[in-house]
Amino acid sequence: MPYSIDKLFINGRWVDSHGNGGRHGAATAMNNAGTTNEAMLQVLDPATGKTFATAPSGSRLDAESAVLAARLAFDEGPWGRTTPRARAANLLRLAAAIEVRRERLVDLIVREGGFPIAFADRVHVQTSIDTLRDVAERILPGFAFQHPLNPHFGTAMTGTTQATQGVVAREPIGVASLIVPFNAPFALAVHKLAWALAAGCTTVVKPSPYTPLQVLLLGEMIDEAGFPPGVVNIVTGGDDVAIELTTHPAVDIISFTGSDAVGRKVMAQASGTLKKTVLELGGKSANIVFADADLDRAAVEVIGNMIGNCGQGCLLLTRTLVEDAVHDELVDKVLALLPSVVIGSPADPSSMLGPLIRDKERLRVEHMIRQGEAEGATVAWGGGRPTGLDEGFFLEPTLFVDVQNTMSVARKEFFGPVGAIIPFHGEDEAVRFANDSDFGLNSGVFTSDFGRAFAVARRIRSGNVNINSSFGVNPDAPFGGYKQSGLGREGGSYGIAEFLEEKFISWPVG
Repeated sequence: MPYSIDKLFINGRWVDSHGNGGRHGAATAMNNAGTTNEAMLQVLDPATGKTFATAPSGSRLDAESAVLAARLAFDEGPWGRTTPRARAANLLRLAAAIEVRRERLVDLIVREGGFPIAFADRVHVQTSIDTLRDVAERILPGFAFQHPLNPHFGTAMTGTTQATQGVVAREPIGVASLIVPFNAPFALAVHKLAWALAAGCTTVVKPSPYTPLQVLLLGEMIDEAGFPPGVVNIVTGGDDVAIELTTHPAVDIISFTGSDAVGRKVMAQASGTLKKTVLELGGKSANIVFADADLDRAAVEVIGNMIGNCGQGCLLLTRTLVEDAVHDELVDKVLALLPSVVIGSPADPSSMLGPLIRDKERLRVEHMIRQGEAEGATVAWGGGRPTGLDEGFFLEPTLFVDVQNTMSVARKEFFGPVGAIIPFHGEDEAVRFANDSDFGLNSGVFTSDFGRAFAVARRIRSGNVNINSSFGVNPDAPFGGYKQSGLGREGGSYGIAEFLEEKFISWPVG
């Protein structure tokens, strides 16, 4: 099956990249294989560490072309003025185009991202299809794009008494830069597109240089779904392209998913033109396990949050806070289950944990593990590279115990298959530990007492709190973070609303 794609998708056409340099004179970039190439990225298979395909390396000039195409499509094209029903029809055709290419797409996600095949199909692809259909069939038909206001008597600027009524119109904000990371590039691109396109925005999508192919392949599906030229543009590249998409004056909104460190840069770059930013950033999410919880279920969740998406997920509950009375029992249950975790080729249906995306990421996680040990935490399981997997970027699932909430193990996001179990004494200490973090994206509360769980959930400062689970799946729910986990919300009608402006149109009555 061929993988390489050699063109960018701009203004409804497949076009050659201008390479690096562009109008800002950016220096020649280093590609992922570590060699310089003006126009192509070498795409690695994380399971082997070898190049298996190439993709174009876009430039700032390509990014500007994409932005201007999106600007023209918004200002003069039909998309922003189409009816919600018409936009829904396009979204449904896009869902169908994804379904037709499902096998090819899953295979590419496995090769390019290193994600286990069952997970790639169920989470990366199926949730993309589900979101498009849900937005088209359920949310858009009932979404209120205008709200009438009742007449109101007040004093006008002339000093006279006047009755005024009107409507609040919700209109697409304009051109949206959608910047997605390597840990779920296709799914995140589709989700962001679903909300932005439903609102009537035009878009430019930028994938990570590590995972350009699955997002570029989306251009083929966009074309088949019949979107007007310029409504969806896809440009690859490195930091120079990202800077163009966050600073160009023709861009109205940025939706970025990635690390908090890069999120701060995006926000700073957007400030020059006061662009709206929606940021879904990092997490060091806490899962509180009380003594009356189902410990067998909790143990399974601990492991699932260590290995899910190869540990490369901001919403994973990587800090397990367990009541001291059952701390040792929960640790024993987790240690009894860890030998059953199958590490191997992501193309093997039996594999539960695949590789990290690049060797530099594996080295970074290994360094953090050693730092945790130096601070006094104990590696109870894993901590190294699995035997028999000499190729690729594999790392054992690693469990820390003897952890204090002040240690780096409990505070820094590993973005790898690493978890920590931390004892607490009493409800107040559990909440204090959970909230003692720079992040606030996801969290959990495990207990058989629902009233207690709900009360504790209200005290936790995070955008999502799950009772006796790790992540609540509800298409109507908002998703986003408190504190340094981001700004704004994604999901359902909340996701659409982020891409809208509100305009009050009034007139006198009487």
